Amino acid sequence: MSAPNDTQPDQKQIVASLAAQCHVPVCDMELLYEHERVALALGAHNTKFLHIFAIRNVLEAFRKRDMDKPSLRMA
Repeated sequence: MSAPNDTQPDQKQIVASLAAQCHVPVCDMELLYEHERVALALGAHNTKFLHIFAIRNVLEAFRKRDMDKPSLRMA
């Protein structure tokens, strides 16, 4: 019986995907993603799924940022 695959996902691929999705430079996204991962890792007992929560936090930050921008639509 084989052991489960415990390898972490490719962070460069995650960062590149998030950067494309959020329309920001990869270097900026790399800093934000790593900041979120480190913040989550500080109190984590299990670090296997940190990347999932870091992705969620990054996307939420961009969603909030977009909601805070004034709308360009005319009322």
